[in-house]
Amino acid sequence: MEKHNGFIDATPSKRIFLSIIADYDINKAICELIDNALDLWIIAGRRKDVEISITLDISQQRICVNDNAGGLERSELSYIVGPGRTGNTNSDQTIGIFGVGTKRAVVALAQDITIKTRKDNKTYSISFDDQWIKKEDEWQLPVYEIEDIPCGSTYIELLKLRQSLNEEKINILKLHLGAVYSEFLGNQNVIIQVNKEEIIPITFDNWAYPPDFEPRKYTATIKTKTDEVVSLSAIAGLTLESSPAGGEYGVYFYCNNRLIAQALKTLDVGFATGLAGKPHADISLVRVLIFLEGPARLMPWNSSKSNVNSSHEVFISIQKWLINVVQDYSSLARRTSKFEGGWKENVFKYSHGSMEIVSLSDIPNVNTSYLPPLPMIRQRYTDKVEKDNESIAKSKPWTKGLYESMIVVDWILKQSFTQKNRIALILLDSTLEISFKEYLINESGETYNEHRFNELFKNRHKVHEEIKGKGILNDGLWEKINYYYQKRCELIHKRATVSISDYEVEDFREIVEDSLTIMFSLQL
Repeated sequence: MEKHNGFIDATPSKRIFLSIIADYDINKAICELIDNALDLWIIAGRRKDVEISITLDISQQRICVNDNAGGLERSELSYIVGPGRTGNTNSDQTIGIFGVGTKRAVVALAQDITIKTRKDNKTYSISFDDQWIKKEDEWQLPVYEIEDIPCGSTYIELLKLRQSLNEEKINILKLHLGAVYSEFLGNQNVIIQVNKEEIIPITFDNWAYPPDFEPRKYTATIKTKTDEVVSLSAIAGLTLESSPAGGEYGVYFYCNNRLIAQALKTLDVGFATGLAGKPHADISLVRVLIFLEGPARLMPWNSSKSNVNSSHEVFISIQKWLINVVQDYSSLARRTSKFEGGWKENVFKYSHGSMEIVSLSDIPNVNTSYLPPLPMIRQRYTDKVEKDNESIAKSKPWTKGLYESMIVVDWILKQSFTQKNRIALILLDSTLEISFKEYLINESGETYNEHRFNELFKNRHKVHEEIKGKGILNDGLWEKINYYYQKRCELIHKRATVSISDYEVEDFREIVEDSLTIMFSLQL
């Protein structure tokens, strides 16, 4: 049986303000103030140009944020300070919903705060500081009518900053704002200035268009459990440059045109063993841009709009599809890096093209990226030669050293050695001479006693005549074999170093490969 036992006081403590300070840096805090201005502009129907001007005064350690987004009525002033209070509705496609943006932004930045605002006729001002925050029993703030500021404006002045300003922080802030608000700044109706310098939008559209694997543009409608709708637009693909150090690859989330999370590389979006793999330089071309639009409360962001809420219904709806996209493009990045010519030839040279458009239906159940079958990784020359000649080496073990020498020649020619052609020619000639010995002993059907063998190999010309007499190599091959043997002799015995061209070393390599194929059936 229930028995009423009075009430408890659920009035929030002002300690809620103090707990904010440690969680916010200047970038997050300034963004909260910009978000509020943009929300006013959005709710008003985006009818006019909006300008947000931020002044960061290093000498006076002072911040001012002014906007002409619409201003507040007298009855709306409580939204500025009251925790949880907001003028935004659940259905607005705005950026703010939690009712804590301005409050924690200004408290996180400064100890002394003054806010002036005018919507239509009158201009109002409120001020508060750390002394007011420390008074637990005092929640009311005096409101003053003051000299008019421009209609539709809000001015915020912050003094006694909690974190000192310097040039480095200001420059980082400019870059941050350019990325976070790029979708707004691309619209000529929105201007953001920092110390009178207009912020330039920073986008991440830097796509490569390899044939059949161009970027995909995906569209979908996401229905929530309450039959509300969120629109999805996404672009996924490989970029024109690798960014392992800067870390700009990964997944980007934009909610109602605001960048929420940049270059995510977490398990939630597929960067894990068994999926796309852990973050690594060999997948640093992968980028996915996610654009979600809908009621603010349906956006999968955290309360500071600085990351994605992976347990949110909308995020869960797209997670399976997203992981498939990340996984397939990561695999594509790895494979193209291993092809001959690497990314330079297989990705970066394709800087223009058109995107494939993919419309997704029933997105929670989509488990494909809609990419064509990924290209097979070409075997390394070493692995190919070893595999192709495995059975021959078992029955003719004397051939293993011959084809392994050709593998070494291939490796040498891919290095940046200044004398690689000279080294390769000497090794090719040595391999050919050894192959003649192995043929005579193991393949010719004749018996060579030690005396005959030693006499024969005292003179290279005698070896050539002996092999030539077997009739296995044609005259065309012998003409080139003799030519490159003379090159080898000049290289070794003459005082002046003989130059070997790329053409000559490749030509001689073909001669040796053909000879080994004829004599031993090797596949090279």
